[in-house]
Amino acid sequence: MPTAAAVGQNEPQLRRALATVRVGQINERTGQIMRRTLQRNLEGLEPGTPGRYNLEVGLSFAAEPLGFRRDGIATRVRFVGTATWLLYTLAVPAVLLNRGTARSLDSFNLPDLQFFAADASLEDSQRRLIVELSDRVVLGVAIALRQRMAAGTA
Repeated sequence: MPTAAAVGQNEPQLRRALATVRVGQINERTGQIMRRTLQRNLEGLEPGTPGRYNLEVGLSFAAEPLGFRRDGIATRVRFVGTATWLLYTLAVPAVLLNRGTARSLDSFNLPDLQFFAADASLEDSQRRLIVELSDRVVLGVAIALRQRMAAGTA
């Protein structure tokens, strides 16, 4: 799957359209990181470009224990991240153009009695998931904008 940086590399019109997407607020710390990542991948393509679209993203994570010791303590966790997105026009009233869902997963070990290491593993897993989810959302938005350009409505 292409990264967000590669989307629209050979299509200047698509890159300009992506740069017009503004990212709405996303709750919690992981949401703030996701928003900054999306802003870099969209608005950062051509800084200063006036906005035409609004991207609303919902972010959620779920943990699933995978490995267990004999006493029942989890030793490995799969972390599943889901980002649902809605692309609107900035016109009044806003018009919903497209929507999508991106899902990714990552796993990490829970070392015995090393709580700092477990917290660090969790944070690293979340950051990897945010980068992957951001790439998938940008790709979905790029597809939606490319379809609008092909239809002559972008």
